[in-house]
Amino acid sequence: MSSPRPHTVTAAGMAPAPQLSGNSLPMQALRAQIGRIARCGAPVAIRGESGTGKELAARAIHAQGARASFPFIAVNCGAIPEALMEAEFFGCRPGAYTGARHERQGLFQAAHGGSLLLDEVDDLPLAMQVKLLRVLQERRVRKLGGSADEAVDVRILCASQHGLARGVAAGTFRQDLFYRLNVIELALPPLRERRGDLQVLCEVILARLAPGQAVSLAPPVLAALAAYAFPGNVRELENVLERALAFADGGVIALDGLALPSVAGSMPLRALPPPGVPERQACLPGMALRGVAPVLPLEMYLRQAERDMIMRALVQARYHRARAARQLGLSVRQLRYRMQKLTIQEPLLDERMDDR
Repeated sequence: MSSPRPHTVTAAGMAPAPQLSGNSLPMQALRAQIGRIARCGAPVAIRGESGTGKELAARAIHAQGARASFPFIAVNCGAIPEALMEAEFFGCRPGAYTGARHERQGLFQAAHGGSLLLDEVDDLPLAMQVKLLRVLQERRVRKLGGSADEAVDVRILCASQHGLARGVAAGTFRQDLFYRLNVIELALPPLRERRGDLQVLCEVILARLAPGQAVSLAPPVLAALAAYAFPGNVRELENVLERALAFADGGVIALDGLALPSVAGSMPLRALPPPGVPERQACLPGMALRGVAPVLPLEMYLRQAERDMIMRALVQARYHRARAARQLGLSVRQLRYRMQKLTIQEPLLDERMDDR
């Protein structure tokens, strides 16, 4: 039985992927950086919170570089079972393991000539990090069950939420691999640092969610969105708008259909400042939008309940993820996946004992 392929491929001739949207100063600076980075072939480590668009940044680097006509492959390292990692990355010969009936190329062979994005690369187990380091040094791979090496020419891009240096300090990421991958670091700004892009982002997202339809935001909606901290960044904004679109009346998204979740890190709702007035001068008393919390759809309620339970376990375990995982009846890998899905971020604590 073949394993799932938790990756996406873009090759020449395919429809263009979504682009990084926004005209704020942080986004202008980011695009300028991407343009310079794309001209070289060095590995890039992309750092940013969940939902900031790390894969979009990687795609932009690929699309603007000399490898644009070759494949772009993105893989979530945390989604591959550890037992299948070597076969996924390097390919396998028939009979290499139970269920391997046919020869299959790996991610490196599939990305030959193009770019390979290793998303959440800091989730790779140490044993796989050693094998990845060897491939990066020798530019050759050997299929699982094979006896000969194959040359590969791939530009490596990787992404992580906190940066690879944090894993090195915690002892969960090899320092020699860090130096191979972190040649150039690209940091993505969170949505709360570029609130001026909200209107553009909403237009782009709604055009994608409802193509050909005229959808608008009621005046208080943009103010409510601007006042929310969006711990899940642009991905969370898209989820909020998709839910609101289902409750829109006559193509107009109203405030009562927005149902922003009440999560840690949110800010009191307040109105947007008038044009030309700096945001810090618009934070005046009496501008809060108060009201009774709306009834949430069951799926959103269950998501919030799961998030609250994980947060409670993390606090009780003093953010020791292995202990919290045991309390919840999960493996550490499962807990990491759920934390990423629910946009749970830990305070900056010493995590050297995290997975012991």
